[in-house]
Amino acid sequence: MLEKIQVIVFPVLRGLVFFAGLMGISQGLVAWNAALSPGIPWFPVPALVLVIAATWWVNRRWPIHLARPAGGRAYVVILLATYAVISLGVLESWSHDLVTPAPAWPDQTVSAGFQLVFLLVIPFIAALLAEVGFRGMMQTALQKVLPVWPMLLLIAVINFLMHFYDPDQGSQVLRMITLNLAWGYITWRVQSIRPVLVAHIVMNIAIPLLQYGSEQYGPGPVSFGTFSPGALLISAVSGVIALAVALVIGKHLPRTA
Repeated sequence: MLEKIQVIVFPVLRGLVFFAGLMGISQGLVAWNAALSPGIPWFPVPALVLVIAATWWVNRRWPIHLARPAGGRAYVVILLATYAVISLGVLESWSHDLVTPAPAWPDQTVSAGFQLVFLLVIPFIAALLAEVGFRGMMQTALQKVLPVWPMLLLIAVINFLMHFYDPDQGSQVLRMITLNLAWGYITWRVQSIRPVLVAHIVMNIAIPLLQYGSEQYGPGPVSFGTFSPGALLISAVSGVIALAVALVIGKHLPRTA
């Protein structure tokens, strides 16, 4: 019994330390850059070198299925599933009357170029670290000792709790749990974290860029509570269609033995 607990706890702890530790260091480099030269964003160079080097080492140390390729169908399915969850998650955001600005460095002394680089680089780093830590380090180890759905639910809950510091994200429990279940399941089916890594990066960068554009050139932060019934209906219907197509295409994905 103790041995089984250890083989569950240790991969979880490793994944959490990898994710939280490197995210903390990356944010520290941003803070250092902002304090020394708020007009010149040089933090991406050391942050990306550190994160990519750590990912390379983890990939050599443990089987995280980063090097394993996946067919093009897996990328289509996971992008459709991601879009479906986000679209349906609009209804959850509307029910909580969320107002979502683009992520930005809180120091107002930094330049607009600094903020834009922050908007592009930090979401990329967060997506890479999350997928290596959760779907890579945790899931590839836990799938050897746990049934698939309890394993996926455990990882989804842990991932959600890691976002609970943000009240806005903490209120989006259905979206975050469902997204993690979808990503985890497709990763399990194809035994590769590449498709979910691409989907996470696309989501993390595309949504903030849309929000940033809205703030700079449009009405400001996205206020879900003011969405019209028509906009909510379009979001829900498009999400259902994307989900249906993902399910149809997903039937042809390989199955883990």
